[in-house]
Amino acid sequence: MATAHATVNDWKTLYKGVYNAMLIGDLCSTLPQRLFIINKITTTFTSDLYRVANLIYKIVDFEESVNQDHFVVKPGVDEELDRKKRTYNGLPDFMTKVAEQELSHLSDGIKECQVIYLPQLGYLLAVPLTDEMSASSNYVLPGLEFVFMSNNVAHYKSTSTRELDSLLGDTQCEIRDHETQIMHRLQNIILEVSNVFTDIVTYSAQLDVLISLAVVAKEFNYTKPELTNENIVCIKGGRHPLQELCVTTFVPNDTNTGPSSGKMVIMTGPNASGKSVYLKQIALIVFMAHIGSFVPADSARVGIMDHILSRIHTRESVSLGLSTFMIDLNQMAQALRKATSHSLVVIDEFGKGTEAVDGLALLTSSLQFWLKKEQACPHVFVSTHFHSIFNLLPPTSLLKYQTMEVLQDQENFVFLYQLKDGKADGSCAHHVASLAGIPINLIERGKQVSELFRQNRPVPPVNQETADAKLKNCAAVVSDFLHLDLDSADLQGFLQHVLKTMDNDREEPTVNVTT
Repeated sequence: MATAHATVNDWKTLYKGVYNAMLIGDLCSTLPQRLFIINKITTTFTSDLYRVANLIYKIVDFEESVNQDHFVVKPGVDEELDRKKRTYNGLPDFMTKVAEQELSHLSDGIKECQVIYLPQLGYLLAVPLTDEMSASSNYVLPGLEFVFMSNNVAHYKSTSTRELDSLLGDTQCEIRDHETQIMHRLQNIILEVSNVFTDIVTYSAQLDVLISLAVVAKEFNYTKPELTNENIVCIKGGRHPLQELCVTTFVPNDTNTGPSSGKMVIMTGPNASGKSVYLKQIALIVFMAHIGSFVPADSARVGIMDHILSRIHTRESVSLGLSTFMIDLNQMAQALRKATSHSLVVIDEFGKGTEAVDGLALLTSSLQFWLKKEQACPHVFVSTHFHSIFNLLPPTSLLKYQTMEVLQDQENFVFLYQLKDGKADGSCAHHVASLAGIPINLIERGKQVSELFRQNRPVPPVNQETADAKLKNCAAVVSDFLHLDLDSADLQGFLQHVLKTMDNDREEPTVNVTT
C-alpha cells in the first residue's frame, strides 16, 4: 500500500486478517489477563482494528473487484460515484436509441448501425459496408465524418456522437479515477495505523507458537523441565520430538553431565545406531527448556546455557565458495571460540571430510583444548568413528565414553538404540553396506582389505594368479634386457617381443557372474 501496488487479493487478505484478528482479540479479552500474551493481545488489538475492518467492509466490493480485476467501491459510499455508475450502466439503452435515430437519417440501402464507444476516440457510429460501398470503396456518407474502416464496418462521427462526447465524456475512465481516489484515501487511513498490523502479526505468531507447544505437550506426554543455576544437564528418558513421530517405538535415553558427573561425552557405535538422533535430542530438549516449553522426557533439570553450538549438519552451496570440510571447520571454529563453561556443544563425526589421520588429529586437539579448561569445559557431546581417539585423550573425570548397544548373532545385527557406558569395537560398516544393497562380493572384499589394514599387511590384488603372471612376465622382460647385447642384438625384434608381452598382460581375464 505504501507503494500503491496493492492488488485485489492483497485487499482480501488484509480484510480476512483484520477480521480474524478481531475474533482473536475478542476471545483473549475473556481470558485471564495475568498471562503476558493474552494481556498484550487484549491491549494491542484496539479500536483501530475495528475501524479499519469496518471501513474495508463498507467501502470495498470484493465480488465485483474480483470480477473486474480492480478496486471497486460499493454503492452508497460516494454519491457522485454512484451517479456516474448509473449513467454508465444506462448507456447501452441510450446508445441503442441514438443508433435508431441515426439509422432513420441514413439512406435506404443501409439496414443497420450501432453506436459504440472506443477509448481516445469517443463515441462512434458503426455502419456495416453495403455491397455498393464495398464495390466502389467509397465510404462517404452525407452528414457523417468518416474515421476508419475495420472488418467491413465503417466508423463515423456524427452530430449525435459529438454531443455524447461532450455530454458523457469518458465515463468509464472517470469512474476508475474516482474509485482510485477513494482507494488512496482508504490506504492512507490504514497506513496511519500500520504499527497495529505489525503488532497483530507478532503477537498472533507468538500465540500460535504457544498453543502449538501446549498441544504437543499434552498429546505426546511432555513434562515441565526445571531450569536451574547449577551447571548441569540431567535428562531422564529423553526423546527426540520429531523422530519419535516417525517410528513405531522410540527408545528413550538418559543424559547426565555436570561438574560431578563429567562434562564431555564421546559416543561410538555402529552406523545407523542412533547416535545423531541422540545428539540432536539433547540440543532440542535444552533449547525447548530455555524457551519455556515442556520437553519430551520423563524429567529434565537443565542449567541455564549461554550458547548451543553444533557441528552436525553441513549446508553446502556453490555461492559459498567453500568445500564441505571448510564449512565443517568454520562451524568447529565458532564452537571453540564461543563455548564457555555454561555452553552446550554437540559434534557429529567431525573430521570425516578429510584424511583420517588429519581429521583425527583436529578432533583430538579440539577436545583436548576443552579438557584443559577443567571445570570451565563446556558440556560437550561428540559422536565419532575414530576409535583410536581412546588412546589419544588423557584420562580425566571430565571425560566418559558411551556407545549404542547392539546385539550380534553371527552376521546379523540388531540395533537396540539404547545408550550405555563403554566403547564400540567397530562401526559395523559391512552390515550397514549390506542393508544399503552393496553387492555381497564387494562387501566380502571390503572385509578382507579391512582386516589386512588392521594387521598392517599388504593388500593383494583381487586376482592373485593374474597378478603373479604379470609380475613374472615383467621380471622376464627385465632379465632379457639386462642380458641384451646392444651392439649385436636384434633390437627391433626385442622391442616387438616386449610389446607382445605387454599386450598379453593387458588382456582382461574372463569374469563369470553367478546369480
